[in-house]
Amino acid sequence: MRSIHRISGAGLLLLLACEGPTGPGVTGQWGGPEAAMTLSDQGGSVLYACGEGTVDPNWHLSPGGRWSATGRHYFGGGPVPAEGHQPHPATYQGMLTDSKLRFTVTLTDLGEILGPFTLVRNGSGPGNQCL
Repeated sequence: MRSIHRISGAGLLLLLACEGPTGPGVTGQWGGPEAAMTLSDQGGSVLYACGEGTVDPNWHLSPGGRWSATGRHYFGGGPVPAEGHQPHPATYQGMLTDSKLRFTVTLTDLGEILGPFTLVRNGSGPGNQCL
């Protein structure tokens, strides 16, 4: 019986060691009055009241709840050019506490910081309010 417990304990350690840096705590649907996000281990998407963004798959959630990612941001509004809106490289930085994710977006090519945005798990997003 003792060897079974050791195998189970070793199996549990192996399972925990295989969990990637993304972790399960922040994946899923998030929403708030100014933004909404869908996030998985493969990356994600962000919808703003007047714009959208992507999250690259190499995002990270620290054991303390700090979330960081890279991606792209697209401003919305006005007529859409044939080639689409210009992408801006973006860095996402945030903190996960309980069922809330608060984050900012830094547009690295423009030096602009958007946010902070506060989202709740399974919350609805802002909808498209852009003209």
